[in-house]
Amino acid sequence: MASKYLSPADVATNKFAVRATYRYLLRATGLAFQNDKPTLLAARSQARASFKTARNLESGGTEASQAVEHAQGVAKILREHVVQGKQVGGAGSEKYKLRIHEETQRLDNDQTKLGKGTVKSFREIKDSVF
Repeated sequence: MASKYLSPADVATNKFAVRATYRYLLRATGLAFQNDKPTLLAARSQARASFKTARNLESGGTEASQAVEHAQGVAKILREHVVQGKQVGGAGSEKYKLRIHEETQRLDNDQTKLGKGTVKSFREIKDSVF
């Protein structure tokens, strides 16, 4: 459903942005949950359901742009902050091997302490540079 305030070119651009965001989110789930098929399938199923629900939002509206921004933020968090661990040793072992990839954000202890105990909005966290 096209907005009465957008030209056909704007609507096409919005659809392109939504599709690109969807693909970016699916790639982020693949990166974050590689080799964990049940979690990967669940994350992708949730992404599909969210986009299917958002399909009814007015193109170019504030809710639609917020939904795209939210999806981009989720993808960024998946890419940079989700690290999976695999238990090594026996079933009772407390040792885990972490799968840290090239996009995992790495901080030293001093940088981590700077953000401890602060309250920030999602937008502030997403836009911050460490």
